[in-house]
Amino acid sequence: MSFFVLKTVALLSMLWDHVTHVWPLAMTLQGIFFPNAAETVPALMILQRATGYIGRIAAPIFLFSIANGYRHTRNFNKYALRLLVFACLAEWPYYLLFGFHGNIMFTLLLGLLTLRLMDWGNEKRAGLGYALAAGVVIAAEYFALFEGKGRYILFILVFYWTEHWPVRKKALLWLFLMPLSRYSLIWMVFFEQSFNYQWFHILCMNILGPLLGVAFTFFYNGKKGLSFPGDKYLWYVFYPAHLLLLGLAQRALLGA
Repeated sequence: MSFFVLKTVALLSMLWDHVTHVWPLAMTLQGIFFPNAAETVPALMILQRATGYIGRIAAPIFLFSIANGYRHTRNFNKYALRLLVFACLAEWPYYLLFGFHGNIMFTLLLGLLTLRLMDWGNEKRAGLGYALAAGVVIAAEYFALFEGKGRYILFILVFYWTEHWPVRKKALLWLFLMPLSRYSLIWMVFFEQSFNYQWFHILCMNILGPLLGVAFTFFYNGKKGLSFPGDKYLWYVFYPAHLLLLGLAQRALLGA
């Protein structure tokens, strides 16, 4: 699976997640096929919950792309600047759609800078880079300024460290790491008397869904894949553009 195919899968997954945020699947299908139903049709709710996993595939692939991009970029400064520019461009559309700040492009930028910081630190003194990277992960988790917080930075580091691991070894690590990264949800479901179907579904969706995204990265063949003029910027432009369109559509639907 080429890098182009991986990014396309991530893009479609993200688009599905954001479109169904504006037009929830169950409500949309009920409005089309069962407009006179007094309550939500149970089968539609089951379908919505099942397809909710699709939207969780994107994030791990985007995080993987940063680790892969850092390893292969020919100009780190331009790469970081490009992420910064489009993160800033996406921030208002992100707020417009979701009502809070800290879009994932800032997370990707922080992950990229953390990789550079780690390598710089290790060049100065053995182990210093790992300590600095751990500090960034802890600070990102504590301050929670961007989407995914510290766990997404950690995932970028793990993708970078495990690039040449056998697939079986990678799979075992992620089967341990992904549930661990959702410690707050696990605590809420099992230890705060929130053990019900709805919370259990949310827990599964936020563990199994991202694991599907991780699994896609195992099929990466190291090739760039399809390329065309301007393809480098397609992915960057698409992110703020689709957020803006969906944010405006949501405001129109709400009459804001």
